[in-house]
Amino acid sequence: MTRFFEHYTHQRNYGCRIRQYVYRGVDTLTLENELLRITVLVGKGTDIVEFLYKPMDLDVMWHSPNGIRNPGERASRPDAGAAFLDTYPGGWQELFPSIADECDYKGAPLGLHGEVCHIPWEADIELDSPQEVRVGFRVRTPRSPYLLNKTLTLKSEDPTLYIHETVVNEGREELQFMWGHHPAFGPLFLDPSCTIEIPDGCRSRTHSSDLGDNMVLPPDTEFEWPHINGLDGTPWDLSRVPPPESEVYQMFYFRDLPVGRYSLTNHNHGLRFSMSWDKELFPILWAWAPYGGAAGYPWYGRAYALALEPWSAIPHNLSVVAGENRGIHIRPGETIRTSLSAAITAIR
Repeated sequence: MTRFFEHYTHQRNYGCRIRQYVYRGVDTLTLENELLRITVLVGKGTDIVEFLYKPMDLDVMWHSPNGIRNPGERASRPDAGAAFLDTYPGGWQELFPSIADECDYKGAPLGLHGEVCHIPWEADIELDSPQEVRVGFRVRTPRSPYLLNKTLTLKSEDPTLYIHETVVNEGREELQFMWGHHPAFGPLFLDPSCTIEIPDGCRSRTHSSDLGDNMVLPPDTEFEWPHINGLDGTPWDLSRVPPPESEVYQMFYFRDLPVGRYSLTNHNHGLRFSMSWDKELFPILWAWAPYGGAAGYPWYGRAYALALEPWSAIPHNLSVVAGENRGIHIRPGETIRTSLSAAITAIR
């Protein structure tokens, strides 16, 4: 029977499969198996804008109120930071070769979160079978001499997305770069039943930025995860996600991780999102948590989200990080490889 369907069905609707289409003017690709549907904006940074667990029809990603916009759309006044924020759809971004604030590195002006999250990538279907699908993506950075390759793989009956990446320095001088992944979670997955699970033994610190009137944590303060006293003395358990009506804004990070791994568990749904990565390449886990409290541009209080992001270094940007010799060094012609995985599992 399976052989019959393989000959009869030209667009497979069972097992693992791939769809390619244009959504809101952006080249888009969807990988599916029996448990997951992963939607990738090929025409904008390979943003993962859907990570849907099919048995519950539940997407764990946060979706910006701006929605999906063609990266060719620009605001009336161009700005290095707005170039990212104006077309940020939520979901999961690749950050490379800089993270955070705009800067200049070796004469190249780099905007907020680097180069590759703004631009189209190329995509090739490497494997397309009911048992496994694999797509290769690649991009050359326009202002830096890098070739970045990435493959996404789904396997039948496996609730895991496998990611393999390489960076090649195509220049003729040694460089430093920053690298990160920016998955943001939101409703309906994110709610006050959610807990953050981090490996024991790491160090925790709040960020130094002024987050405005809804900032509740003391800036640039070391603390023992998950407990910290707020600016007004209120005790916080940061492993527990506060409700939207709290309207608070938090930002903190972890370093000296014994392993590259975290989980975010929704106890109402009995569902856990887990991510694993190479802690030697990504030794920082960054938490961006605008729980309804990010006032003014661009969210105006509309973001109830939590991003847990493996990063290569603490910001503020590549210029600062390279100046302190904290970037990832890459020789001319060198290739650096890494792998990550992300999974959704039912816990009951």
